[in-house]
Amino acid sequence: MVRPDLYACPHPTESLPSLGATIALAALPAVVVGVLAFPIAAAVALAALAGAVVGAALHRRYPSAVGRTLRLPADDASIRET
Repeated sequence: MVRPDLYACPHPTESLPSLGATIALAALPAVVVGVLAFPIAAAVALAALAGAVVGAALHRRYPSAVGRTLRLPADDASIRET
């Protein structure tokens, strides 16, 4: 009984897979990652857009709110350049 060599190359007369099938198999992991990452990317984009809209609305209503709540070292009276 002759057993085929599992590590041998395909026989020269056997046809190779088509170029389209090879490209589809090669692109499959990238497509899977892209599809799985889409909901996360969409959620981050939506949160950034909502944050920008809310921030603009708050800034329009309370224009000096950031200056009153966030004290920067330059606003401190004890720090002066001589």
